Amino acid sequence: MRPTTVRWARWIYPLAVLLSGISVAHAAEDGGTRSIFASGAGNRALGMGGAFVGVADDASAMIWNAGGLGLIQRLELQATHSGYVDLESREDYLSVVLPSWRWGTAGISVRHFGIDGIESRDDGNVLLGDNLSNSETEIALGFGRPVSEAVSVGGTVKLQRQSLAGFSGSGLGADLGVLARPSALLRTPAEWMERLTWGVSVRNVVQPSIRLDQESVHDPSVIRTGFSYQHPSIAGRPALFTLDLEKSRAVTTKVHAGLEVRVHPLLGIRTGINGGRLAAGMAVAWRDFVVDYAFGDGDLSSVHRVGISRSLGRTLAQQREAASRAQEADIQAKLDEAFQIRQTQQLEDLLARAKAAQADSDFDKALEVLATIAILYPGQLEARALEALCHREKGRQLEAHGDYASAAAAFGRAVAIAPDDTAAVAGQVRARIAGDRLAARGVILRRQARSDSDTTAANSPDTSPTVAGAHAIGKTSSRKSAGAPERRVEVESHRAAAPVPEKPRLSPERQREVEKLYTAGLAAMSERRVDDALRYWELAWSMDPGYKRLAEYLKREYLIRGMEFFASGKLDDAMSYWQKALQMDPTDTRAASYIARARTQQARTRELTGEDR
Repeated sequence: MRPTTVRWARWIYPLAVLLSGISVAHAAEDGGTRSIFASGAGNRALGMGGAFVGVADDASAMIWNAGGLGLIQRLELQATHSGYVDLESREDYLSVVLPSWRWGTAGISVRHFGIDGIESRDDGNVLLGDNLSNSETEIALGFGRPVSEAVSVGGTVKLQRQSLAGFSGSGLGADLGVLARPSALLRTPAEWMERLTWGVSVRNVVQPSIRLDQESVHDPSVIRTGFSYQHPSIAGRPALFTLDLEKSRAVTTKVHAGLEVRVHPLLGIRTGINGGRLAAGMAVAWRDFVVDYAFGDGDLSSVHRVGISRSLGRTLAQQREAASRAQEADIQAKLDEAFQIRQTQQLEDLLARAKAAQADSDFDKALEVLATIAILYPGQLEARALEALCHREKGRQLEAHGDYASAAAAFGRAVAIAPDDTAAVAGQVRARIAGDRLAARGVILRRQARSDSDTTAANSPDTSPTVAGAHAIGKTSSRKSAGAPERRVEVESHRAAAPVPEKPRLSPERQREVEKLYTAGLAAMSERRVDDALRYWELAWSMDPGYKRLAEYLKREYLIRGMEFFASGKLDDAMSYWQKALQMDPTDTRAASYIARARTQQARTRELTGEDR
């Protein structure tokens, strides 16, 4: 035997003997009134003396305390078999639990006891045969879920059936259970209380009644309560202490006590007292697979049970996280769709305004709207084609009014956008030729006028070099004064918003409040209540800027709102929202470019309206 095993055995077995002294009754006191199913099932629980009401954290929770079902974290399968060779009997147990983070945990268990070789005798005690058999089966369906952070409740509905010597009968019953963590009920619990759990269960709150021949036999109710305490370290190993009290009708209160020590990550040993009788067991674990052994000291013989358990799938936390990711992905898709719809509608409205202005020959207004589209939706093909058309039509309009220089410039802009537009190319050439002719004619007229002026001046007696010089100086001064002063428009580069200072860690109450606001915003956005969603998210962001995808959702809404204001000509409001978008993400190039273009447009507007003079 290994030294480690010997060291543990030195104090575990004396402790088991000491615990045996606290029992005040034996199982035989029930006088056979209780069903065989009252002995419980599951090798872990039986190896700890049946003191499992305050633990109930595996697939056997339906047997001991259905309230523990709500705390099971993974799908689990548990199976046990035992045989009594000298009694020609057998016992089988199978349980499966399936937890769901949304609904709770459901489970099913099947227990079967069978015995052969039962003697049949008549009223005179004459042996008639020794080949009778007895079979008892219990099928239970259970469900449990947490109702708060501190309490989990559950219940089972079960069907019991017995067949004996050609007679058979069935009965329905029900169990209830509660499992609680007392520390969660206190505002500031002591550290040791956080490792304490308490449970209570009522077996047969609805008593099964089975009638084989003439009389019905009830399986009496049993009330159990118990505690478990998870000690962090005993000789460097974690240990679990359990204590249960059991009371049923006409039976003295029984005490169950147990101990489980994890001596190695792969090995755990157990011992306990089950109503005054010694129990023990061990478990060998490999990843999610466990082989269990349990020993029990029975009334007629010792019982040896061997079983397996296997945990499968994701934990509840992983299920919740996966569901949250899926929900957020679905919401993100809806938000993307809504964002795209709003952008498409805005673009269509702007294009409709530009087309209406173009149809009314108000080309300046049409080009102003198209400039907005170029800022918000750069590279939009339909807008570019309409812009080329407006420049070309404006050129024709100017040409018809004799403004050939401006017409040539308008045609040139059309050609720059659409080089293959032959009408614009021809108009540009035509306007330039007409402009050149007009300019040449003007030169001839100015020369002729100057010649006539010089002749008149020479014949005038008042003309003198001093006067001529004064006229020349006056013309020069006039030209200088008529010239527009140089203007410089400075477009300030946007300064990225300062990073948000790190906030202190939120309390659990504040975290729940942030979660509620975030979820309310998602619900409001899915219902098209955009203003409500924005208000919820801004409140959540003010408490926890880094929470999930808050910054991304807010930035997107700020961008689209800024675009809407910009399209309406409200540049200050647009820049205000784009500044907020940059606060969410200082590296967002779209918001920065939108702000720069809006400031440029503001500067041009001030220059045209003379606000800078």
